[in-house]
Amino acid sequence: MNILLSFLSTFIILFPSPVKKDVHKMTLNYVEYNRGMSFPTRAWIRINYPGYFDLTFHDVYMKGYSFYPDDSILPNAFLSPLLQGKIGDAIGAFTEPYYGIRFYHFFKKKPNFGIGFEFVHLKVFIPDEDQQVYTTGVDENGPVDEWKSAHEYISSFNVSHGVNHLSLSLVYRIMLFPTEKILAGKLQPYFAVSAGTCIPHPQLRLVGSAESKAFSYQADFSNFNFGANLGARFQFSKHFGMYFEYKYTQSYLRGMRFDNGEEGTIQMRFPAHHLAWGLSYIF
Repeated sequence: MNILLSFLSTFIILFPSPVKKDVHKMTLNYVEYNRGMSFPTRAWIRINYPGYFDLTFHDVYMKGYSFYPDDSILPNAFLSPLLQGKIGDAIGAFTEPYYGIRFYHFFKKKPNFGIGFEFVHLKVFIPDEDQQVYTTGVDENGPVDEWKSAHEYISSFNVSHGVNHLSLSLVYRIMLFPTEKILAGKLQPYFAVSAGTCIPHPQLRLVGSAESKAFSYQADFSNFNFGANLGARFQFSKHFGMYFEYKYTQSYLRGMRFDNGEEGTIQMRFPAHHLAWGLSYIF
């Protein structure tokens, strides 16, 4: 985060963007869609399952699987269902497995600054391979404070229908190479910070259980996120552009629960690094 802030400060000093005299003609609204990827991370996970255990698993390795099922950067799954007339599946290719949608509005009097809303859909999975993790808490045999296999207690655990960040964003951009039609500049480096809620959809199966213990969207005020973006937008016409960015997020999922009437809670937190690329519609 300190590196991002230092980079932003340097940009503001070296590339100040003067407000245009004809700013009233500038397009100030950006609707943007992106694909992207998140990288493997380490998560803190606590599962309180009364009568069985109350354990915290530290530094659990989790994957993102940003490109499944066809392991592609572009949504190749779009063409096949489209040719088969499966419109719903074709549209779904643009919403899996990683995508983002956002709206930015830049202020007329200070067009370098903007505010907006952002939705980011990412996934995390505990891999099937066994991993030893530092485990603390209590199980049915008594206190636990040792390295143990995560799969001794958890058969499978993922947030595969999305961690789903919904955030308010503040953005600063630098407007370089303006033209008569593109007053905001053809090149717009930007920096943004965001904060908001998370709506996770976990899937949890415990060892010795034939049923999924968690499988639903779980909105809760205690689920929240923070993020920061650093990127650049190339606006090639008055109304269209494309962009590439790096994003860092922190997810705090503190309000997850079991679905089948069982008491207990599920909590996790983890950082994530993202790369995203997308298209802008500007008006």
